[in-house]
Amino acid sequence: MEIYNPGSFCGKNILVTDTIKLSESECQSFFSQFNFLELVRKICSLSSNLFLSEKVEQFKDVPYTDRTLCEAVILAARYARNEKLTTPTDDGLRLVLRIASGEEEKNLLKHSDALEMMTLVSYEQFRGSPIHMVSRAWCLFTDAWPARNTIQPLTEIESIVGISYRSILLFAMAALKNGYLFPYDNPSELSSFFGENLQENSHLKFLDYFSSKKADWINGTVPPAYISRPILNSEEIPVGKNKVVYFVPAVNYLYARVTTGIYHDLSNHYNNGAKRNLFREEFGYAFENYVGMLLDYYLTSFEISREIVYGKGQNKTVDFFLKKDNELVLVEVKQSGIFSNAKFLGDHRCASNNLKNSVGKAIEQIRVTKNLMANGLQELSAYKNCSVVHSLVVLYDHLYNANSICKDLLRPEYGKLDDVSIINISELESFLDMQRQNQDFIEILKNKSVNYPTFDFNELWSHFYKNRVDNKTFLKKYYEQVMPQKA
Repeated sequence: MEIYNPGSFCGKNILVTDTIKLSESECQSFFSQFNFLELVRKICSLSSNLFLSEKVEQFKDVPYTDRTLCEAVILAARYARNEKLTTPTDDGLRLVLRIASGEEEKNLLKHSDALEMMTLVSYEQFRGSPIHMVSRAWCLFTDAWPARNTIQPLTEIESIVGISYRSILLFAMAALKNGYLFPYDNPSELSSFFGENLQENSHLKFLDYFSSKKADWINGTVPPAYISRPILNSEEIPVGKNKVVYFVPAVNYLYARVTTGIYHDLSNHYNNGAKRNLFREEFGYAFENYVGMLLDYYLTSFEISREIVYGKGQNKTVDFFLKKDNELVLVEVKQSGIFSNAKFLGDHRCASNNLKNSVGKAIEQIRVTKNLMANGLQELSAYKNCSVVHSLVVLYDHLYNANSICKDLLRPEYGKLDDVSIINISELESFLDMQRQNQDFIEILKNKSVNYPTFDFNELWSHFYKNRVDNKTFLKKYYEQVMPQKA
């Protein structure tokens, strides 16, 4: 099957393939020939190919993503049967993937706005590295978490899920292998290997918390069940087994769920309807610490200063000043970009409002700081001879098309934003790692600002810094802390 490349959008290659679009009755006729368990097992066997993959994965010339596999499982849950029917051949699985891609396309074509389509495609296809997600989350909830904070995240997670956070991460890693799993008979036998005191029901607690049943997968929710509960509880016991089988159609979604998803769990846990959310407030300090740890580790030739408090009202400047010679980069850190309706429904009205309350606040803080410098505020006298080269808004959440579509949505309120770039934390980690040897952080920012202003940083690396090595060395020790000591 041919893959067409009609062009690109701000550094993102656009690929178009032939899909199969069936009516509901045609879907029922096609999928009802298959045994449900065998079909889902076959679909999920492709999941591990997407783990850490940096290319477009294909099965018998049909490209697929995590979303494609999840759509295929939804179709199987809706129409396949439990009787001893046909096990799909490879050619049958190829057709299943094309039909699932057709379902994706039908959902996309419900939108008439091309930019909304681009937003939907981005959140369905682009992803961060699972290993880096694990390492980052562990650092945030341990070393970066301020000791003065009221909430202790590891304790809170264990009280919510019923098992330790490290056990959650290890159980997620163990789900990678086959695309399916059974509850462990005696998880306590793994205690010495994990370095954790696992109770007999610990794996069941993990499965109960992160799984959903077929009915939930079929019903459309925001976010979809495969995001909020990425393990499918089949509710069926395969022939020759004595336990229900669980499926993992998209390992990458599971890793996202046990890292950034845990952040949302804790945020919701402390959402009591009041304006203040204690967890989000305390996480904000931890995230600032995390960014500060990264900057200190990588920008060895820079003078790095934290926010400066000024005036009788104890007002604050931007979060970080990065100074090299007489050049200055201003950095403001925020947690979120846009929320579920904007991500999963492509709603640009919601996206615009979300952005004003997140990125917009950061832009305002940057502009206030610049005005204070221009007006000679005494507390900023150390920078009076500096020229502000660029400003960065750093987000914990992934914000795709941040420097193109999102800036366009912000423009009516904030005007031109040529002096500001928006970068997510994964991109910042890569940026800092790649410039570590040359210490050319400012030069790269200048180049992007002048020549590639609408590119997101991930696309900038892919297209123009291909030979740079991104090891994310800062994160390695945190991954090693999570891994079993005897692994």
